[in-house]
Amino acid sequence: VCPHRGAPLCEGPQCGTTAPVEQAQFIYHRENEIVRCAWHGWEFDIKSGAALVDPSVRARTFPVTVEAGGIYVTA
Repeated sequence: VCPHRGAPLCEGPQCGTTAPVEQAQFIYHRENEIVRCAWHGWEFDIKSGAALVDPSVRARTFPVTVEAGGIYVTA
């Protein structure tokens, strides 16, 4: 759940983000390490839950395991 307005983060894309490399130049990086809120575009690190714009704002994260082709979330 997005801590900004309570949007379900599962509805947003898993993606990367842009970062500056030089003045007026950017690169796309961190592919599949970011989840973006579908409502307002806030971006969060998929492992830590930290918002990219302000790491003190965090989405809740849960331990995940992959076993025998299944994905298990421990709440």
